[in-house]
Amino acid sequence: MAEKKISFELANKKKEIEEIYNFNVKAFADSHDFLWTKENISKEIKIGWDLYSVRIDNDIICAIFMKSENNSLLTKNTPIKINYQGNGYSHIIKNFYEEYARDNKVSSVYNYCPIDDFRMISLNEGHDYSKTGKTLGGNEKMIEWKKDIK
Repeated sequence: MAEKKISFELANKKKEIEEIYNFNVKAFADSHDFLWTKENISKEIKIGWDLYSVRIDNDIICAIFMKSENNSLLTKNTPIKINYQGNGYSHIIKNFYEEYARDNKVSSVYNYCPIDDFRMISLNEGHDYSKTGKTLGGNEKMIEWKKDIK
């Protein structure tokens, strides 16, 4: 079987944002740091988060948010669609974050994940991220992880 190509596509247009919104509505009920609505996604974008779709062929398997701030890259993402989990795509997403940081000469990558997402916690630990003890926006459900980029 041929290896499936993963791509990361920045959502700039209303139609692209709606497609990502519809992906998550179908795949997941909610997000831990904000209620997954078109309005809230728009608010995230307005405060500086870039929204990307993560795709395998034409199928959106995950949505990611990235934001540059104070020589750091802030990152968070939805879970990967269930039928794509366990295939290494989470590692590819982590590598994408870190390569983006290196390419943009950012010194640290921060990742925010739900306190009860044991897969993401294990992934962060496996990629040498450390807990900072902080939460996203004071929300006790989203914990902050940091990795210095060399």
